[in-house]
Amino acid sequence: MIDFLRGTVTEINNKYIVVETNFIGYMINMSEIEIRELSPDDDVKIYTRLVVREDSLTLYGFLTRDVRRVFDLLTTVSSIGPKVGIGVLSNLSIADIIKAIRTSNIDILTQAPGIGKKTAQRIILELKDKVSEFDIHIEDEKETEIVNEDAKGPAVEALISLGYNKYEAQKALKSVDENLEISKMIKEGLKNLGR
Repeated sequence: MIDFLRGTVTEINNKYIVVETNFIGYMINMSEIEIRELSPDDDVKIYTRLVVREDSLTLYGFLTRDVRRVFDLLTTVSSIGPKVGIGVLSNLSIADIIKAIRTSNIDILTQAPGIGKKTAQRIILELKDKVSEFDIHIEDEKETEIVNEDAKGPAVEALISLGYNKYEAQKALKSVDENLEISKMIKEGLKNLGR
């Protein structure tokens, strides 16, 4: 089993990266959130999970062991395969996933593609006891409220059109004054997203 690869990023796609180590290029499927943190020619250490199927060998990669642990937990849930697991990690941070499971928040989990209400309920039911090992603080309920969509809807849509998912956009605008002009809301949201 390959625990990790250390090498140089030679290619970045929106679904995978290629890491060269010892003159071999490894294609590694990763979450979009983590891919956005990388640049070509970065020297990286990628924790991996090799998924063996009858007709394929697919390498999945993660920037930290914790993200890999969350991926491993998600893929133990019936009806969640590696692609859906990566899809969840592409749309939600591991802190958001764990908080959603601990607080039984179905709405957060269903922001990820391929996760309907039944699957979200299954994730919560099957993983609630298993996420206790993660040292992640749950914010007060007021802090985790989703933004007022009526006032901030156009700004949310603008951030989505820039490539962020709905949950990321809403979270970025949560602390932004809804009385601002839409363009200023978008600027503030982008600042919160680190752009």
